[in-house]
Order: sequence, then structure tokens, then C-alpha cells
Amino acid sequence: MLGFLVHELYEFIPSNITSIFPVNESLYEHIKLIYLSPIFSSIILYFYFKIFKKFKVNNILFGLINSIIFNIIIFYLLYLPLYNRYGAVMWITLTVYFITIILSGYLYYLIISMDNNRKLNIISFFLLIIGIFILTYFTYNPLKIPFFLDTTTNSYGIK
Repeated sequence: MLGFLVHELYEFIPSNITSIFPVNESLYEHIKLIYLSPIFSSIILYFYFKIFKKFKVNNILFGLINSIIFNIIIFYLLYLPLYNRYGAVMWITLTVYFITIILSGYLYYLIISMDNNRKLNIISFFLLIIGIFILTYFTYNPLKIPFFLDTTTNSYGIK
């Protein structure tokens, strides 16, 4: 559900601030969907675990950055061959996305169950912020390669 909200936010509220969310239908812009959805869900989970104390969590940021990177890699390894063969078919996209969410969620669970490592969490915090800046930079300065091309408008980057 968060993925849908992240996917559509820029379209509902176009601005420089919301340009951290997907701004078009390019393969590149969907990395933002995979990147930002887990961040928002982790914030919700963090407060849930703090309030209800149901599960002791450690390494939230370290688990988050690793699961995001894993998800992006696995998603595109599975999705690109299907995309190149069949094009953008919604049920294929959503199925691959769902599978990679489950796999990366399991990795996240394994990492947050480990002993806490403060240094890795601090490094992970800065990597998450840097990732947002990099994703936004390429929204305004996309490479002119097919990965950055929005095939629905035949354009690159932000409109």
C-alpha cells in the first residue's frame, strides 16, 4: 500500500520536495518506489515496536539499507528480462515486486534480530540520506539511456 502512495505522490502534489518520489514511469524512477517504501514502513514499525514492545529490534537502519539494496538488485535481476521480453505488464511487475518485498523483508528481519551495532546504524543513516540525494539528482539530470526513459511520454527526468 505504501508503494502505491509513494508511486503517486508526485503526481498528486508536484513540487521540488515531492520530486524525491517517482516523477515518471521510467525504470529508473521506480527505484525510488523500492527505496522509499521500506523507509516509511520502517518508521511505522519502529514506533509500533517501541509502543507495544512486542519484539526487540536492533540494527533498524543497517537492516533497512541492506534490504533496500538487496530488493533493488533482486527486483531488476528478475524484472528486466521479463520487461525486455513482454514490456510493462502490470501483473508481472506487481508479482516480481511482491516476491522481492518478501525476500528483502526476510533479510531485514534477520538483520534486526542480530545484536545491535551502533556504528553500522550510524553509517547506514548517512547512506540512506546520500541515496535520497543521488536518486533526486538523477531525476533532474537523467542519463540519456533507456533505463531513464519514460516510454509513456518519451521523455527523461522531471517534466
